[in-house]
Parts: sequence; structure tokens; C-alpha cells
Amino acid sequence: MNMRFAALGLGLLVLSACAPSKSLLERGVAISLNDPSLVSQPVGQFPPRFSALIADTTVPALTLTVESRSQTGRLLLESRINGVETWLSSDLSAVMLENGMLQGTRGVGSELFAAELSEPMALILSGRTGYSNRLHSNFNGNEEIVIHNFRCLVEFEGSAVIKLEIGNAPTRVMTEDCKSSDQSFQNTYWVSTKSGAIVQARQWAGDELGYIKTQAAVRRPA
Repeated sequence: MNMRFAALGLGLLVLSACAPSKSLLERGVAISLNDPSLVSQPVGQFPPRFSALIADTTVPALTLTVESRSQTGRLLLESRINGVETWLSSDLSAVMLENGMLQGTRGVGSELFAAELSEPMALILSGRTGYSNRLHSNFNGNEEIVIHNFRCLVEFEGSAVIKLEIGNAPTRVMTEDCKSSDQSFQNTYWVSTKSGAIVQARQWAGDELGYIKTQAAVRRPA
């Protein structure tokens, strides 16, 4: 399969094209491959796997913005296994987060199969500055796993009160500046000073997808 990332052109996802009465849960961000066999689903008509999450009102929601496409929508929490959360979109693609940090992707093109984040995570969650290592395992176009080793500088950038659906959140802002032999990126994390959790993040998801922004959200109509 040609794993080129396609524009997120599903009509149900474009916020400006949705009627105001539609729930944001019916606009779930879909991240699709450039594959003509994929057919957009009309608003409110989702695969059973995603529909089951919508029906269960106890399932948490997460707001996801794909910066390269200027599109925002909802993901729903499908599972939490060994600390890794799988957040599902309406087209059954997904992102995996560990304590709010991007652990993997599925269905977005050049997949981030997994990431080793223990060193930067310890610094970010504790608010400490220092150097750390992270490791990415990516699928390439030949469906082979390629390992990337990054050296990262984590820094405390100050405090900020950010506006979220869950309310105003006092946070400390942490940046993570990473470089490998052929790639570089800078992630930013907003860590709640009350709960110690990452409530907002801007993270690099690979060359094809670019940066994504996640925010803690509530389940409510738009």
C-alpha cells in the first residue's frame, strides 16, 4: 500500500461545514491513508467499534488538532493497557498516549509503531531541566521497522494558565527539543500544577503528519 498521508478531506470533520447542532463527538478526527477504497462515512454513521464508544457516555474524550490540515475534532478512549491509552477516531485510526505523551500511531501513513519515553517523561512530569534520550520505532514505506535515536533537551519555560473545556488550568510549560542524525522536532507540554498530569500538548507525529495538539476535553454537545 502506498503510505502517503492524504488530506483530511472527510466532510464530517470540517468544523465549518458542520451544522451547529451536531455534537463534536460526531466530528471525530479521521486520519486516513491515500487509499481510494476508503469511503467517508456520513455524519453519525460510524463503524460499530467507534459507535460503541459514542454510546458509552462514561468514555472520556480528547480534542485533537492536526496543524498541517487546520482541522480539529474528537477522539474517544478505547483502552488503557499498562499505562498506554489508545484514543480512537471515527475512521478507526488511533493515537496512543502514555501520561499524555505520544507513544504511537495507527492508520496515519508512516506509523510511529512505538516510542521509549521514560527518560524525557520523568523530566517533564517533575518539571526538571535536563538531557534525555528517546527512541522511535517507525514503519517505512516497505513496511519495515526503522529505529531512530534522539537526544533531547527538556526545559522549564515558565507558568501559564490555559483555557480548556474542563476549565482554566494553571500549568507549568515544558519543552522537549530533540535531534537525531536526520530528524529534529520540538514538543511542548502543559503540565497541570494541581494534578501533575499533561492537560495539553503539541507533539511531532512524524514527517507525514507533522505536529498534533491534544487537549483534555469533556463530553458535551458543541
